[in-house]
Amino acid sequence: MKITLINSPSPFLINQKAFPPLGILYLAGYLAESGYDAEVIDLANKEAELEKALAGSHSGLYGITSTTPQYPWAKKIKDIVKARDPGAKVCIGGPHPSSIPQRCLDDGFDFVVIGEGEQALRDIAVRLDARLPIERALRYPYIKDLDSIPFPRRDLINLRDYGYPIDGGNATTVITSRGCPFSCAFCSKDVWTGKVRFRGVDYVIKEIEKIKSEFGFKNFLFLDDAFNLNKKRLFEICSRLKPMGIRWRCYARSDTTTKEMLVAMKEGGCIEVGFGLESASQKILDAVDKRLRIETATRFVKECKETGIAVNVFIMIGLPGETYETVQETKKWMEENRPEKFGFNIYSPYIGTNIFNHPGRYDIKIYPMPDGDSWVKGRSDEYKSFVSTSGLSRKEILRLFNELFKYYTDLLSWQPGRGKKEKNELIETHKYADLKDRRVNHG
Repeated sequence: MKITLINSPSPFLINQKAFPPLGILYLAGYLAESGYDAEVIDLANKEAELEKALAGSHSGLYGITSTTPQYPWAKKIKDIVKARDPGAKVCIGGPHPSSIPQRCLDDGFDFVVIGEGEQALRDIAVRLDARLPIERALRYPYIKDLDSIPFPRRDLINLRDYGYPIDGGNATTVITSRGCPFSCAFCSKDVWTGKVRFRGVDYVIKEIEKIKSEFGFKNFLFLDDAFNLNKKRLFEICSRLKPMGIRWRCYARSDTTTKEMLVAMKEGGCIEVGFGLESASQKILDAVDKRLRIETATRFVKECKETGIAVNVFIMIGLPGETYETVQETKKWMEENRPEKFGFNIYSPYIGTNIFNHPGRYDIKIYPMPDGDSWVKGRSDEYKSFVSTSGLSRKEILRLFNELFKYYTDLLSWQPGRGKKEKNELIETHKYADLKDRRVNHG
């Protein structure tokens, strides 16, 4: 049986070709090792030509990956496939269907994969071939040995079309672990659990060597939720990366990082670390179970700067309990610590998270949110707020976001998705100096 795997478009993103779709490339590698002919159709930037892009594919099984904001496009893709070939089976997987599988079945998908997809998709194909009955919603045990999973089939897309700029060149992505041991109330765990599984160091190094030799990349992004969870493993990876001459960025928890680890990372080629502060209000961090002290985050930024690693801090506005005072706390922290880069978003309540499931336990009100508007990171002038707190209305959250986005851009001479800003591009910071004085009646 031929299997077609489809990457849904993401027109809400600033750049749909920043990160390649590793999820379906892993599936393609796993299916190929199991003896199946798997092709990949990459629909990034092709939302205006779906039928044309899908016209040449004829398979017995289609697999579509989807986040929540991609879901309207996933349904369109399914409808196109079904209209052209009513006998084809269409399976959907990824974060959105893992959170609400029954809705996807009600919308006409034949199968839904909940959680990790490799074994489930292979067994759907096996049962279809053998004409055996198949459950429509499938959740399989997680693969314990990640080294048993083949490398992603990066050759099935034009990988050089993708790239995230770091250190003067485009970087490609690598994932060396699955899972996160923390339980932040705003974060979904419907695909990965709280148990972390690590790839072996040899596997990681071989994958990077393969990417270098076959595709020519010298810059990398490690997409693990937190690359620095295993100290011994981190030291070994950094030691092995040092002679390779690559440059890389990763995500890290500030409270699981020591100065010694940062030095090893720098020597191994690390030039940037992204970490989630979320808010500089300890009250908010405690309310959302972040398990982080503000002073720890402050120390982390200081030690990164001392080591020569750039810091990209991720913050949000609109988390439970947000007020003018908590927004001001975050603003003051940004002014005092001056990270090199920032990511700033309005909190979007993910389906399946603790806050989404139990809003009454938190100081937050959630408003109806269309799937297509449920993205977290996108173009700055297209943000909307679908939450309010006892201290801030939806209108105030959106207004403060717009003002502070400009303010932080000026403060750090950096704009997410755009890069370094020149002086003649910046706004006047004094316009947004005192948030309290700009309060308005909200409704």
